[in-house]
Amino acid sequence: MSYRIIRITDYYEEFLDSYYKDNLEKIDIDYDNQYKEIIGESIEMVSSYEKYMKQIGVDAIGIISNAKHLQKRWAKEHNISVDKTAEEIVLEQIKFYKPDIVWIDTTKFISKEWISHLKTITPNLRQVVGHICAPYNDTLAEAFKELDIVFTCSPCTARELKANGIKRVELVYHSFDHSVLNRLNLVNTSEKKNDLVFTGSLITGYGLHNERIEYLEKIINSGVDLSLYGNLESKHRVFLKRSFSKTIKILNTLGLDSVIENIDILKKHKKYGEVDVKYFSKNLLKNVKSPYFGLDMYKLLVNSKMCFNIHGDVAGKCAGNLRLFESTGVGTCLITDWKENMGDLFDLDDEVVTYKTQEECVDKIKWLVNNPIEMNKIAVAGQKRTLADHTVEKRVVKVNEILSSNL
Repeated sequence: MSYRIIRITDYYEEFLDSYYKDNLEKIDIDYDNQYKEIIGESIEMVSSYEKYMKQIGVDAIGIISNAKHLQKRWAKEHNISVDKTAEEIVLEQIKFYKPDIVWIDTTKFISKEWISHLKTITPNLRQVVGHICAPYNDTLAEAFKELDIVFTCSPCTARELKANGIKRVELVYHSFDHSVLNRLNLVNTSEKKNDLVFTGSLITGYGLHNERIEYLEKIINSGVDLSLYGNLESKHRVFLKRSFSKTIKILNTLGLDSVIENIDILKKHKKYGEVDVKYFSKNLLKNVKSPYFGLDMYKLLVNSKMCFNIHGDVAGKCAGNLRLFESTGVGTCLITDWKENMGDLFDLDDEVVTYKTQEECVDKIKWLVNNPIEMNKIAVAGQKRTLADHTVEKRVVKVNEILSSNL
């Protein structure tokens, strides 16, 4: 079945800032070419979906709502005021392209009011769907009920959403765009520069990366040669989170739950009261470097013998983050936290290496360093599995079947 779909997403602000800083001349080129340049450098999952959906006959369009220069270029080319907000420009794009389906990836567009307004201005719209693989609050949970389908990358999140009354939830795991391999200079294991690498976000607070930070600090303190590239929060932001956490804990202790429920900003962050919010240790701060994004991130993985992975706290007992497929996809040996569904994705200790405790994690990393032949066997098997079962090309077929069945 042929249909037109618009997928609204946000890119990492750090990537966009870096991209435009290094490519100032790109600001003045036309929208279509500027868009192609950005997705070519970022290799984001949304652009990969767009490419493979087009290959199976779907008219797929991507919108990067927080790419300010790009979006203003679109507005200018369509005689729309560049002073409009990001949300207003996106609405103008939807009115212009007249899609059958709108897919929302960024939670800033998932609200009852915005979805209702969207349906009002696009009477021919047949579905509004969304995607969530991150922590969410009660307000978002209610807004999900306005969507025709909610996609998620985790079985645990799928069960939770269904329990919260979401009418249709679909599990579609993340995946790997195998075309990336054509743009990388693949190297032999013996030539790789890094023994172990981690690249990703390190964010404190409820449902985020508290356990990840603890594991990384344990690995650093164990003497393992870890190349750490992390997206850290500012001290100011951590201070604000700590303030929320302490305030909410005090109010809960005093039995003043009603105060939290009646103050919007406290209600929004009430789950912060369930965890301690800490700043990063001096040792971690000393070792961390700025993160890589897009093609540069893949090049980093290719030049690393092993990739350390641990899911965010919100993942619970289930695996499903993107790093599982990025690292195995390029042939890097993955060491990751054990989850109840890991066996559905990979053969454990043959295609990936899993751990359940900090001590086991460090021990297995050290064993792999001292047994490079076995490490390489696992890396090769992991890549073979990902290229066979976990490509974007395969996921798109499943997503298309789901969307078509609901039209």
